[in-house]
Amino acid sequence: MKQRFIIIYIALYIILGLNQPIIAGASADNLFVEARGNYSVFMAHRSNLQRYPNAHFGMYELSIGKKVGGEQAWHSLYHYPNVGASFFYTGIGKNKYTGSAIASFAYIQFSYIRFKKSNINFKLALGPGWVEKKFDRVSNYKNVVTGSHLNAAIQLTQSYQWQITTKQHLSVGICLTHFSNGAYKLPNLGLNLAGLQIAYHYNFNEKDLPAIDRPAFEPRIKYALAYSAGLKQVYPVLGNQYFLNNISAFAMYNYHEKGNAGIVLDVFKDASVIHQMKFDTDSTNDNKTNIQLALGAVYEFEIGKFTIPMTAGFYAYNNYKVLPFMYLKFALNYYITKHINVSFSLKSHFAKADYFSYGLGYRF
Repeated sequence: MKQRFIIIYIALYIILGLNQPIIAGASADNLFVEARGNYSVFMAHRSNLQRYPNAHFGMYELSIGKKVGGEQAWHSLYHYPNVGASFFYTGIGKNKYTGSAIASFAYIQFSYIRFKKSNINFKLALGPGWVEKKFDRVSNYKNVVTGSHLNAAIQLTQSYQWQITTKQHLSVGICLTHFSNGAYKLPNLGLNLAGLQIAYHYNFNEKDLPAIDRPAFEPRIKYALAYSAGLKQVYPVLGNQYFLNNISAFAMYNYHEKGNAGIVLDVFKDASVIHQMKFDTDSTNDNKTNIQLALGAVYEFEIGKFTIPMTAGFYAYNNYKVLPFMYLKFALNYYITKHINVSFSLKSHFAKADYFSYGLGYRF
């Protein structure tokens, strides 16, 4: 099963990275390289992480990418974002519990406020990550952030970039990097790193981008069904892994070219809930079903063949009373046809990740 987990992450990274024009080789125009450095800290988001070293340390990233060239309608809609791939490394301040960490990201960077020679950007990056040291009940029992070497790595960067010459740019910003295995293997409090960032950006053969006329947009109602499944562990550490699955039914209003807003009905079935209810002090949970019904509001961004639905919902029916009333769900969908997508999603209860899942969806 571990091998399947690794294959899923690699496949997701390939879908994200190889689908981009920079790697697919659609054009050699507007290529760039970028070097980023971060003055960072380890974020102790739980009390039992206060013992971890809190000295400042460096995080380093080297990227190759391009500004999309207008071949698709969404390029001009999002003001020609940058896409690419990067390699990331940090020593985490020689943290004796985690060691160093590396990641390989596919990313997209949006420029949402533009001036004559500068702009403000937001960058979203995702890919497989590797943490040098994982939990070991004998030799590394104080590592409570990850029970596996392989993790998903997610990075969010907010930056201000200005032009030095036509080919060279500098930027400063704030970067948040997160490593997690989505409770596939405990412990999994997650590795959270935050830093102040400076970056040098060099363009090669920059070309002017065309102004593209997009077809008139017509608002409409969209419906979708999705199924996802995954595995998770619950405490105690080194226990069994439990199968979980989720069916979702969406009704959304496509009010804008960039996105949809609507409602979702979620049905969850999580085998770990049966296990946890056995130890719940509320004896009324004995022998009850682990099916959970929920209603939520969803907003979905559309970026070419990708969509990013974000859900905030509440449990309308749930026997496991220990869970919070609300949940959050974030997903990344890739449409392999006009109607069919593959997905990667994260469910959480506020700031606590519950699990990762993988699935298929159909949009009517």
